[in-house]
Amino acid sequence: MSFFDKMKKGVTDAGSKAKTLVEVNKFRLNIQSLEAEIQDRYKRIGQSVFQSTSDELGAEPAIDQKEKVVVLTLCQEIRARQQEIVELNKKILELNNQKNCDKCGRLNQAEVKYCSECGNEFIQVVTIDVVAAQTATESAAISCWKCHEPLGQSVRFCGKCGTARP
Repeated sequence: MSFFDKMKKGVTDAGSKAKTLVEVNKFRLNIQSLEAEIQDRYKRIGQSVFQSTSDELGAEPAIDQKEKVVVLTLCQEIRARQQEIVELNKKILELNNQKNCDKCGRLNQAEVKYCSECGNEFIQVVTIDVVAAQTATESAAISCWKCHEPLGQSVRFCGKCGTARP
């Protein structure tokens, strides 16, 4: 590979990473905006409940039907925004070529079949980023005793075959 080909590849890779970073930051800003909206809804629910209480200590709140509708509507809005946040976080993981273990919550590379922390098998089939997989393979010093897949220092289970590390 000539010098100019290497340089062109480096510029292309840098551009791709910059584009990914911009998209991730855009999603994070959206998440912050949604979280601010959720906090506003919590505040409005609290105000509604507080206004429905009497001045007597220990008295139960007397929420009328109109206030109940307002509170339930705000709760629905909160749940909708929480779901949007979940979807945005999934997109961020996808852009970073990662996935969460449903069992223990650890972040794993998207191409592994088993969680490196708890050994949980990932059911969903995902596409493999060859460059990221090659980089991860080259940086790992320890390998699985069963399938010889390179493992990271903090990995407890093989991501390829699920075998526990001795």
